Amino acid sequence: MTTTMEIRGVRKRFGSTQALAGVDLTLRGGEILGIAGPNGAGKSTLTKILCGEESMDSGEILVDGRPWQPGDVSDPIAIVHQEPQVWTNLTLEENLLVGNEGAWWRAPVAGEEQRRILESLGVAHLADQPLERCTLAVRQRTEIARALVRSARFFLFDEPNSALTDEESHALFAFMHGLADQGYIVVFVSHRLSEMVAHCDRVVVIRDGVPAATLTGDALTEPAIAVELVAGQTLRTERRATSRLTDGDAAARVLAVTGWTDGAGSFRPLDLELRRGDVLAVVGVEGSGGRELVASLGGHRPATGDARLNGAQGAKALRERTSYLSADRQEMLFQHMSVGDNLVLRLGRREICGPFARLRRREIQSRSERMIERYAVRTSGPAQNLSALSGGNQQKVAIASAMATMPDVLVIEEPTRGVDIGSKAEIYTMLNEFAADGRAVVVFCTEAPEVFEVANRVMVLEGGRIVQELAVGDYDTVDAFAHALALLEGVETTQDRPVNGLATLAGPSDSTEESS
Repeated sequence: MTTTMEIRGVRKRFGSTQALAGVDLTLRGGEILGIAGPNGAGKSTLTKILCGEESMDSGEILVDGRPWQPGDVSDPIAIVHQEPQVWTNLTLEENLLVGNEGAWWRAPVAGEEQRRILESLGVAHLADQPLERCTLAVRQRTEIARALVRSARFFLFDEPNSALTDEESHALFAFMHGLADQGYIVVFVSHRLSEMVAHCDRVVVIRDGVPAATLTGDALTEPAIAVELVAGQTLRTERRATSRLTDGDAAARVLAVTGWTDGAGSFRPLDLELRRGDVLAVVGVEGSGGRELVASLGGHRPATGDARLNGAQGAKALRERTSYLSADRQEMLFQHMSVGDNLVLRLGRREICGPFARLRRREIQSRSERMIERYAVRTSGPAQNLSALSGGNQQKVAIASAMATMPDVLVIEEPTRGVDIGSKAEIYTMLNEFAADGRAVVVFCTEAPEVFEVANRVMVLEGGRIVQELAVGDYDTVDAFAHALALLEGVETTQDRPVNGLATLAGPSDSTEESS
């Protein structure tokens, strides 16, 4: 018998914000259901309710026609997170026992069923390894194994492959198809439209707290999803000029580095110049040195060479006059603090403190309200807890906080990682307006469409050296630009859909060493 979950009239309000306005949705075993929606539309709230992390104000959920309570340990729903919720100091096997320890919680997991699950996930050979020594993909599979050990019938994958390699992503999708083939309910939440089209049987677009559209069959296309995502929104899509300034305008130079290297071999000595108005995208496959270069320009990775930033010289100038934001926004945000406090946390005493170092709450309130309005952060106000915001709005808070100090150069990795199409356009606008104000932006990107939208200059790295610099304005379409970029990076531009099955999760990418 195929399992069915019916969600009826589910509502949820946070203060004055109506997160869910009456969700009616049916989930069926044997299919992969995609859930898409602009950030702030309510999809995060819905997933939290299904997993028991939030309570619903009204409505009901039925499983096979019977009332079901989120958080029911006897009939759990498993969520596979973007950042796996595991205990890294414990081994893989020990993680399977957490919450069901009894007197033998340190004993190895026994039983043919557990061993079969680990083998099907391709991680049986890592059972005795501490997860702190394992890759992100292995940690995700540990989450999945823990759910299977507890006989979960529902699997919710929340942006599960945003930090995985292509090979690991293929393996993950193969496993999702394998679960659906066995009759499990599989839900896939993502902002990557191509993956939804490739892997989902049905896609529901949530907008303003309710399911606004359901796409299936021939109607399930990337353009169709995109239209539903941005319905009712006004997106800024103007392309930026290739350069606002002439090459010979010395006064326009913001940053110049020569002979710049980290000494560890990540990137070789190189020269780089930024001018006012520049948005420079550094691109390259993992191991190219691009990510390390960007971190060094933000003052967060040691490097040697000559650096000049608006007349100041040396690494100290980079640390003091740049603002850096890593790819992991959780490193830069405090979930337990308010939106307002997160927006101003980088500001110094002079801006937000009065006599005796007391916080000037009115000043914090005023500044944060202005930033919320300017950057269109969807929140009930500065006092709202940051954890209540959607991923896209949290990303806007992180970027706004980095901009608040008015640095000469903003350095940011993966500016729209895990963000929907509408919020992406807003973030592109944030970065371009910041650069247009006489500053410069450096981004590390892994997606060609993002580079095409946000940057005017592109630096391609391979093997720690610059192989090419491109002007985005030289390309009329994103396809032409992506093709040129793929040739320079030496990677294929097409990917095959993985074959269904569980065993394909095992592969050479599985390692006990943490990937960099």
